Amino acid sequence: MKRILYIILTISLFVGCEDNLIQENPTGPTGDDFFQTERDVQLAVVAAYGGLTNENAPWGNNMWGVEAMSDNAYGIADAPYNRLDEFEHDSNTGLIQNYYGYLYRAINRSNLVLQKAPQIEGIAQADLDNYLGQVYFLRGYEYFLLTLLFEDVPIILEPPVEPAGYSVAASPAADVYAQAIADLEMAEQLLPDTQDDAGRVISMTATAMLAKVYLFGADELGNTAWYGEAEQKAAQVINSGTYQLVDDPALTPHENLVSLWSLDNQNSTEDIFAVQHYSSGGWSNGNVASSYPMGINPRLDRALNIWGFGWMHTYESVEAQWDDADPRKRFTLFFDGDDVVTINGDTLGQYSSSTARGESRRDSGGPKKFWWSESFDRVSGQSDLDAKVLRYADLLLIHAEADLMADGTVSAAGETSFNEVRARAGLAPIAAASITRDVILEERRWELFLECHRWFDLMRTQSAEQAFDDIEALDNTLPQYFGYALNKNDFEKQGFIPQKHYKLPYPQAALDQNPALVQKPEWAASE
Repeated sequence: MKRILYIILTISLFVGCEDNLIQENPTGPTGDDFFQTERDVQLAVVAAYGGLTNENAPWGNNMWGVEAMSDNAYGIADAPYNRLDEFEHDSNTGLIQNYYGYLYRAINRSNLVLQKAPQIEGIAQADLDNYLGQVYFLRGYEYFLLTLLFEDVPIILEPPVEPAGYSVAASPAADVYAQAIADLEMAEQLLPDTQDDAGRVISMTATAMLAKVYLFGADELGNTAWYGEAEQKAAQVINSGTYQLVDDPALTPHENLVSLWSLDNQNSTEDIFAVQHYSSGGWSNGNVASSYPMGINPRLDRALNIWGFGWMHTYESVEAQWDDADPRKRFTLFFDGDDVVTINGDTLGQYSSSTARGESRRDSGGPKKFWWSESFDRVSGQSDLDAKVLRYADLLLIHAEADLMADGTVSAAGETSFNEVRARAGLAPIAAASITRDVILEERRWELFLECHRWFDLMRTQSAEQAFDDIEALDNTLPQYFGYALNKNDFEKQGFIPQKHYKLPYPQAALDQNPALVQKPEWAASE
């Protein structure tokens, strides 16, 4: 699929206007004159996938802003993430515009396929179902992500006829969740059990995403019946045998983790839904590709020719909170003195927070999780590494959590799911009686660290305040920061206001162009 994706994105295929905010290239192909053959539908489906992988789309590079809002990491001052991690963002913050605008662009691409594909003659029903199922999945996931980020949002189910005058009011989050579920259920029905091209979604992908939507919706909407729905959907995925952890018994836990994140093992048995990335590897090469994960790999000493352009660092508190016995810790983070291996396996130097480019904190661990996938040419600003949006380890922990929340106890099946993740990491099992929700959320934090899930876990459980208190208390006991922008009085989370910051404001550009969209009261009062 990557070859096709690269071709389509390189020629900037826009099947019609992109959303109710921006009309791109009105002289280019439109929904009316582009959709003529089955091949056009195939290309449009690929373009729909591409809606998530553009450099400015959420899973192109910008999801790091969500990670920076959590207690895992923070953005440095010369990058776009620091305003979110310091909770100083507003309706004019560029990342917020990108989250909103690019998700609606992606939704419009799916809407065009859903509208136009059934009108084309000669497409076999099974093939048509497959095309429609893929874009139903994408649209369902995109609405889920929109409500996680913004809560109430407009629901748009068909391409706008006159985008310049298009006005749609925000729908309540409950309705957005209902739309996401309806789309994913339709995808579950229409999609086949397998696909010829790696990276394309199948029926069980939709089932797995439904498990996550039900779990998160149960928390966000207070719909406790959905815990049972999440448990049932997750169990269905597990019992199908479609996916499994990357866990070769002949390998050590560290070696299995390296395998999981290797460029040679993309779309592995663990990847339920991965946004496909393609890059020719050059810095600012002009490809509509992805900077993932180079936006988080640490800036190292340019004199060694091993610098990335990472914009984030992890808190010192992470080192204190994360058990040294967990192999995922050393796999995920650089520590002072770690070898930095570059071209041809030569060790050109060691990682040091004192020589890392940009602001650093003494003894902090730089992000390392995605460094294993690189060719160790630190000058590259692009990466081929796919974004693992939903992987089987996440699904297993969703199952354990939903199992617990459904009736207050962890069943044998839930215990097995939870401990399967720990076993891959080489950790001892935990008995069902000791598996609390806090224990599960902690396991999710370390297993999914830096994968842009932690903030959403804090948000849905309304637990960010305690998490921020914990890291502030720990940071005050750790060595003095150094670097030109950070000191003991610059704790990034001091601006967090629970009633305001769990959800993002609507971007000003959307408010300007959509008269029916009204800014949230808690944000309107401060702008």
